This record gives sequence, structure tokens and C-alpha cells, in this order.
Amino acid sequence: MAKKNGKTKGLQLTERNPYTALTLIQKNYVEARLQGLTQKAAAAAAGAAPNTQRELEQNPKVRAAIRYLIKESTDSVEELTKSDVLTGMMDAVSAAATAAELVMAWREIGKLLGAYEPERKILEVHDYSRDELRTLSDADLAKLAGPRMTDVVDAEFTALPTNTRD
Repeated sequence: MAKKNGKTKGLQLTERNPYTALTLIQKNYVEARLQGLTQKAAAAAAGAAPNTQRELEQNPKVRAAIRYLIKESTDSVEELTKSDVLTGMMDAVSAAATAAELVMAWREIGKLLGAYEPERKILEVHDYSRDELRTLSDADLAKLAGPRMTDVVDAEFTALPTNTRD
């Protein structure tokens, strides 16, 4: 059941709920299908006669009840609050069987509560032209090459042929 405006909202058992118009076998079938059972397994679990799963599945009342109940459960999930999630995570902390499970649960709680600062990185990109690179000093070129290159004291180099396509 979900809470809405401080009041508990339950499944409506009115004429608008097609589930209430089903027979006991149909209700059991719908519940089994919503639990993820196959048509055949749901029919068996509902106590239906053998080979009636297709008839049950194609019954308009059964199909309407399944659609209705899926919609109701989806609506209640959309009404979850941060507090509901936090309560569930605290239950996971209590039920943790290993240290790894406990750490994972606490990590999720930390994320939910905003305990972790977002990592911020500033990236500046400058696209130097060939002419701009030629005007830079050796020290500036070393900085562009990266932090490890600024410690170079002595080096030899060989000039490469220039590319005439640029």
C-alpha cells in the first residue's frame, strides 16, 4: 500500500476493479501470473483444470484484472518517497549477512542522503594552430606536453620533415 497525502491508499475493491468480478480460480490465476509464473504453472497453481491456461489467459475479465493490478502497483511505486527508500535501505543494513553487503547498503544510504561530494574537474581545451605553437617558448611547450615534461633538463631532438598538406 502506498501513502498519499498522509493517508494510506489501498487497492480499491469497487466495481471499477475488475479483479473483484473474477471467480476464485481466476483470482488465483491472476495472482500467480503477477508473481511471474508461466501460463501453465499459474493455471496449475490456481487449481484450474489441465490445459485451460489459454482459456484463462485470453479471458477478457482476467486480462482486464491483470492490466488493472499492474497499473495499481505501478502507481504505488511512483509514489515512493525518499523516506520509503531510506527505510528499505536500513532494512538491508539490518539483514546484511556479510561485510560487503553491509558496505554496499551503507554506500547507497550515503548516496541517497547526499553524503558524497560530487567530483568536479575543470578541463580547459585550447586548439593551437601550427603558427601559435611556433610562437610558444620552450617552457610553454613543455607545459603543454604535460607535467612530466617540465622536469627535462637536457634533451636531443631530430627535426622531422614538415608536412606540406597542412
